[in-house]
Amino acid sequence: MGLKYLEHVKSVALFVLIFLSLALTFTIWTFTPSLQEIETPTQVDDVSIGDKRNADEVVRPVKVLYHHEDEVTGTFSQTEIEAMLDTIQQWEISDVQLFEEEAGTDVLKQYLQEPGRTVLYYPGAVPFPVFDVIMDISDNNLPESTFNRVVVEWGTEENPDPVIYFINTGSGRIYEAQVSDAELIEFRGDYVQPSEGYNRYVTNPDIGTLPVYVPENPIEKTGFDYLLDETSASTFADAIMDSPTSQFAGDLQSEEFTDESGAIMRELDGQKSINYVQPKAETSDPAIPSDLLFNSINFVNEHGGWTDQYVYFGMKSVNQQISYQLFFDGSPVFSNTTAVSLDIEWGIDNGVEQAFRYSRPTYLLDSVVETRTIEMASGEAVLEALSRLDMDLSTIEAVTIGYELTRSEDDQLIELITFQPAWYYKANGKWTRLSDESVGGVKLGLE
Repeated sequence: MGLKYLEHVKSVALFVLIFLSLALTFTIWTFTPSLQEIETPTQVDDVSIGDKRNADEVVRPVKVLYHHEDEVTGTFSQTEIEAMLDTIQQWEISDVQLFEEEAGTDVLKQYLQEPGRTVLYYPGAVPFPVFDVIMDISDNNLPESTFNRVVVEWGTEENPDPVIYFINTGSGRIYEAQVSDAELIEFRGDYVQPSEGYNRYVTNPDIGTLPVYVPENPIEKTGFDYLLDETSASTFADAIMDSPTSQFAGDLQSEEFTDESGAIMRELDGQKSINYVQPKAETSDPAIPSDLLFNSINFVNEHGGWTDQYVYFGMKSVNQQISYQLFFDGSPVFSNTTAVSLDIEWGIDNGVEQAFRYSRPTYLLDSVVETRTIEMASGEAVLEALSRLDMDLSTIEAVTIGYELTRSEDDQLIELITFQPAWYYKANGKWTRLSDESVGGVKLGLE
């Protein structure tokens, strides 16, 4: 009896275990985990180097001049220009019309120099569709034309003439548009009247085909030393490329990255930059200027590539090339040794528009180590120095205070990046530094 009872218990236990096993197996087979939260990423989190920017943050004037009855005043202070742009962006601009197809030099001078007007200087030609995104233009069919000067005519107290001109100084093309009387009267009060206290600007008729204005008196600028901070080339590769692999380049000093699409990215350590090329995207088609600007800004936004302040500096739409220059304390930065601009060449592969070439700095401006005040030579001295140059003076297009960027290692082998203010002039599309000796030396201020 006892044994029989035991067998019976074992049979029941076995049955229960088999049942549990089957039930568990069935549960495992039919179990569907809740997957709404977890989507398989196509790639690891998007790598973002710095910031995303809108068109109005990179397409901006770098100088504003006010032509009064008996003097010209102006500013390149980003704070003052920013305040004025905030106001102009609220205007409703309407009725954009082609006014002159090819204005000659004398006509252009008249528009850019006559009293009663404010001139905004853009370093590169701005396409109307891009300006439309920044400003409020009520016209629907804007031309694809470009301009590099905006002239706001404020007329006289008795006769406010609410007209804006958009001028391309290269082609001589002039468009005009309307703004309201009320907006212009407000502009006179808020900006034109205070501008009478700005620095006076002077020009020399022998320099430049169109007048080149510089601040008359010496200006104080600050020189800076920064600690060098760098984003690694591999971080850029992960941000721009699709599953990149790396190897040392032929010089065994720098890395080279490739991906399955055939793109190549090289680290140029000497220039603190990277150079990316997608050979398949090379094209000989010219760009539509507004597309080139929008596409290139979006491309940099995709990897959060705006690190320090970069300003749209110019394009060659026929070659699909566009450049954004590093700016520092309101002035462009130049260097013979180190990359100072984001340069993009646009292309297309199998109907997909993309970057064909992209080169840019890898460094970031991290922390200030030292500053010094420097009194710059006066504009009078600069015009004098320019007039002595052994060159065709009519080819000079622009003169500005810029920063020369140099790198050095101090005693502790900490790499420093130095910004030293200097006078620069642009001729035949190329920027050249005026030597300190030619403009009468540099006076160092005290800390």
